[in-house]
Amino acid sequence: MRKKIYSLIILAVFLFFSASALMVLIYVKHGKQRDLPVFNDVKDFHLTSSEGKPFALSDLNGRVWVADFVFTSCGGICPLMTKNMASLHRSFALEKNVSFISISVNPDYDTPAILEEYGQRFHADFDRWHFLTGKIEEIKDLAVKSFKLGSVEEPVFHSAYFVLVDRKQQIRGYYDGTNDGEIQKLFKDMALLLKSSKR
Repeated sequence: MRKKIYSLIILAVFLFFSASALMVLIYVKHGKQRDLPVFNDVKDFHLTSSEGKPFALSDLNGRVWVADFVFTSCGGICPLMTKNMASLHRSFALEKNVSFISISVNPDYDTPAILEEYGQRFHADFDRWHFLTGKIEEIKDLAVKSFKLGSVEEPVFHSAYFVLVDRKQQIRGYYDGTNDGEIQKLFKDMALLLKSSKR
């Protein structure tokens, strides 16, 4: 009986992921076209991935990507933000030119090894979802001056927003990472950017 229940759960999970991926393909192919605003260019950065390797803006060339700022010991909104990022990450599993970036705002604690463990908890594909750490001053500059997010007044700072970036490294949208309606809007806008880049 347990084996049968386990098999049904596996089947349900597989069908859910398949349906999510199919929905992305449908949106990319048939989604209603509209123009998204251009807010700002993302400036170059040099951080370190959860694999301990250098990671720069150039590693995202030609990709549509979503970024957020979190920290692994957060007991507030970060777990929900990361859960929602994981949902997007699964939905776009079949799109090779989509990436996700989670940048730690507590790099003194969030070493590459800790970020790797954190990503594993959310079943991250580290080839597509990158967890980054680095020097606190560069992270502050990136968050506040480049992404126009957050405040540096607190010892650990971050924003609840996800940031959508196009293939030209231009910011195209801000979305509340804790709000289901905003996540759905982000999903659609990602599909629109993918569609427009294939025209």
